[in-house]
Amino acid sequence: MRQRFLRAYFAYTFLFDFMLCYAIYTALFELRGLSATQIGFLIAFWSASAVLLEVPTGALSDRFDRRWLLVAAPLVKALTFVCWGVADGNVWLYGLGFLCWSAGSSLFSGTGEALLYERLDAHGEAHAFDRALGQAGAAESIGIGAGLLLGGLVAASDMDLTVWLSIPPLLLCSLVAFTLRDIRHGGYDDEPPVPYLENFRIAVAEFAHEPALRTVTLYIACGLIVFEVIEEFEQLYYLAVQLPIWLYGVAGAAALAANALASVSAHRFAGTRHIAWSTPLLGGALFVVAAFGSTPVFVLVLLLAYVAVTPVTVLSEAHVQALQEGRSRATTTSLMVVAQNVVGIVVTIGFGMLADAVGIREAYGWAGLTMLPLAAWTWWQQRGGRSPIG
Repeated sequence: MRQRFLRAYFAYTFLFDFMLCYAIYTALFELRGLSATQIGFLIAFWSASAVLLEVPTGALSDRFDRRWLLVAAPLVKALTFVCWGVADGNVWLYGLGFLCWSAGSSLFSGTGEALLYERLDAHGEAHAFDRALGQAGAAESIGIGAGLLLGGLVAASDMDLTVWLSIPPLLLCSLVAFTLRDIRHGGYDDEPPVPYLENFRIAVAEFAHEPALRTVTLYIACGLIVFEVIEEFEQLYYLAVQLPIWLYGVAGAAALAANALASVSAHRFAGTRHIAWSTPLLGGALFVVAAFGSTPVFVLVLLLAYVAVTPVTVLSEAHVQALQEGRSRATTTSLMVVAQNVVGIVVTIGFGMLADAVGIREAYGWAGLTMLPLAAWTWWQQRGGRSPIG
């Protein structure tokens, strides 16, 4: 039963991010007349809407059956591509699409991790959560990579078709969710559900009383978030170094294959404390090197920066689950995601404006330099016995 659940969960994770449009959407926005600053504001709006939706959906997940939120999540996300398919340069419709994306992702984020942890814990295998989370991350990367590969090929003949072809996998994803039973409603856990508003109090109390939870949240939300946010601008870098459009998907798929391998292997680095500061430092150095790129080969340098931080991303997120008491797990996880999104808004707008002012390549270089204070702070935290990766 455990293996059947994991297979279904990994299939769900794969399908949720199997989007052909992911290969070209920021390039599509620019080609439809949007500036880098407008794109930055759209992505910032994406984060801002997630801030508003993340914690309420997490609390809904803690109060009601998680399975039904997972059924709804891909259906809401599919509306993104309906909006974009008819937008034709209308920035408001692109924004509405991002709102749908935020809503769908918010329904999945805290809910998915909480469900995975609880199912493993019910079988006495909570210690294997970091490995399962890495495998789920690999499934996500493979889904994104497959979408990038196919999307780049389709976009070479029709960019708009990649938008519409992003919808069918999400419909299938919703069907898979029917098999993801919430054990709190199936006999493993006899505790009554926590009242909806009580979940907020419990989540805030966990952050207030657990210093280690605050440390790992700062590490993710104020450090690793840089890699997550500026990844959305990488197609503008492709344009700057004149990467052929048919290679967009190939480059992204290759990077995500490496990312999937790094995710699956992340649990092997548990206990290797120095990677908490050394891998973000490496990723930042690669951004600086990419800033000097003038040919398509530098795309490889840029993509390797994201792969470098994958193991610590998996380990730090797994550490968040291990630190929680558990009664309002999805709400607590969602509070961390809110912190990420709040910082992400500032980073996104700032990076977009910086790219307009100095150029997209140079902006990546400046972003890389921000990893110096992160590495120093993480090293200092570890010397005090507070490691963000456990």
